[in-house]
Amino acid sequence: MRVEDEYRRYAAASLKLASKQSDNADKSHLLVMAEAWLDLADRIAQRVRQRPYSVDHPLVERVLGRDRLNAE
Repeated sequence: MRVEDEYRRYAAASLKLASKQSDNADKSHLLVMAEAWLDLADRIAQRVRQRPYSVDHPLVERVLGRDRLNAE
């Protein structure tokens, strides 16, 4: 499962909990949490769209070779 999807599931769980709360302070905190999870998911989605997958770790480059990494 992608991290973005996992974060969106956490947001949905926070919203579900918020809908069951009678205390406004608790509901507010859960809504803030849901918004934070959605913001994180959106940031990850944007980052994935902006740049192709790349690996810069020296060990990975040494094993696979930089040319092979850039070709994929």
